[in-house]
Amino acid sequence: MNKKISILLVLLMMVLVVGCATSDVNKTGDTLEDINANGKLTFAMTGAYPPFNYIDTDGKLIGFDIDIANAIAEKMGVEAEPMTVLWDGILTGLTSERFDMIIGSMAITKERLQQVNFSTPYYYDGAQFFGREDIGVNNLSEVKDASVGVVTGTTFQSFLQDMPNVRDILQFESDIDNMRAVQQGRSDGLITGLLVGLHGIEKFKMPLIPVGDPLYVEEIGIAIRKGDEALLKAVNDALQEMIEDGTYAEISIKWFGTNILNK
Repeated sequence: MNKKISILLVLLMMVLVVGCATSDVNKTGDTLEDINANGKLTFAMTGAYPPFNYIDTDGKLIGFDIDIANAIAEKMGVEAEPMTVLWDGILTGLTSERFDMIIGSMAITKERLQQVNFSTPYYYDGAQFFGREDIGVNNLSEVKDASVGVVTGTTFQSFLQDMPNVRDILQFESDIDNMRAVQQGRSDGLITGLLVGLHGIEKFKMPLIPVGDPLYVEEIGIAIRKGDEALLKAVNDALQEMIEDGTYAEISIKWFGTNILNK
């Protein structure tokens, strides 16, 4: 009996060793080489930021970001494989190598540049305050003791912390929940990307209006780990080729009716 157990333990150890070795077959330490070897690049987004990335009624992940990722992968000769991750933990997921890059409408900021690198901007967007239709003000600063919603971990959250007239910052995991909170009277309004807010108002028939001009303009880029310089160049080359051959404009017009790369 003891001899049989010993044999089983030896066999188990052999399986574990082989399994560990197999899992590292395509790991070279160079992300671009790994992507080429595996024939796929993995990218992350929340899947809750329509029309840039979201899950449709058929349960399919679609949106502008998804089409951009697929086009980049095609230019690189591989396939794109998406992953949905909560925004608050998405940078940690990238730096801990859970996926190769973030193609999820991430704004380029000085703070984020300390952790990761970014591609050249693949679109520009304005941070916009959307209020109730009856809010009766010309800009956010006129709202007294304001209660404003944001998605957790966004630049919008940091911006609101410096506004003395904002009493409460409500945090949500998606802008859909954020908009519904305004509709339910739980907040005076929300800050999100101008394009996202306008799309949400139209698609979900929300009683919201853009209040004032955009608070600031953001450059949106693809986040890539520091040290992955070859991958960064490959992504930038793919983006440039998409711009030059019309692929980018075609995707942008499909989702927005215009080329959103233009400032």
